[in-house]
Amino acid sequence: MSVRACLAALALALPACAGGEAATESSSATVSPGTAPGTSDAADTTTAAPDSTTDVGTTGDPATTDVAPTSTAEPVTAGSDDPPLECDPLTICGVQCVDLATDPANCGQCGVSCVIPQATAACSASACAIGKCDDGWFDCDDDPNNGCEQQLAPGQMCGLVCKPDKPELCNLFDDNCDGQCDEGALPGCRVGVHRAASPTLGHFYTVDAAEAMSGDFVPEFLNFYYLYAAPGAGLVPFYRCLKGDGRRFYTTSGTCENAATPEGALGHIATDPQCGAVPLFRLYGSGDHFYTTSEAERDNAVAMFGYQYEAVAGYVWAAP
Repeated sequence: MSVRACLAALALALPACAGGEAATESSSATVSPGTAPGTSDAADTTTAAPDSTTDVGTTGDPATTDVAPTSTAEPVTAGSDDPPLECDPLTICGVQCVDLATDPANCGQCGVSCVIPQATAACSASACAIGKCDDGWFDCDDDPNNGCEQQLAPGQMCGLVCKPDKPELCNLFDDNCDGQCDEGALPGCRVGVHRAASPTLGHFYTVDAAEAMSGDFVPEFLNFYYLYAAPGAGLVPFYRCLKGDGRRFYTTSGTCENAATPEGALGHIATDPQCGAVPLFRLYGSGDHFYTTSEAERDNAVAMFGYQYEAVAGYVWAAP
């Protein structure tokens, strides 16, 4: 081919090449800015499934992941949101406010329930106690452990019961089970009787030591024996009686046996030998009444001094 023919063929080929490229460009989809060349928007029209853990907020910003938490805690019981109990000055026992000093269901500590035989239980000073005895039953020994232990008929009363730890009282009873009663010089319980003698007025007995030393009286024994100051079961007044000649005698007769003027009670004497009491012997001779707790002295007064034994005036105590 000649040179002219080649140039003519080349000129015809160039526009064809340009038009094909344009057609190619026009048939291609528009690429969005930032999209990789050759990637079609149509190819990206399928919306990806949203992340199951992402909750889009109202502002369009991703919200905090809302995944249900996993927990090993115990289930919350009803009422757990209630405020805690405020019991001060009481004590919390379970879901209650209690007074441990007085609550028989929580006596002294939570859960300690008092049970008293034959009685309604009570709690006193944090210790179980007897509230009220059942009908016909009585607490005679003041011991809550055995409750109301005595069943008595109508009108019957409890007898006194001794216990080793009980304090001794002035009641003519052995409260502490030691074989004695009212021992220990209990204040105001027994009073000492002093014995004096006068060459002109004979024997004289008084609870006043100064009186036993008055005039021409000479004390023979201070606290010769003891009487009870106050009345009690089995006790009677022991009267001091003034005779017309100035001498005295002593008797349980409130009228001084219609033989003298009563001067009042010396104390209270027992009518039987209770609570360790000993007999007080009464003698009379030559206008003088003589009293002693000694059998030997009684017999000697009869044998040596001409006294006549009359009777036991009552029962007295050798110690306070």
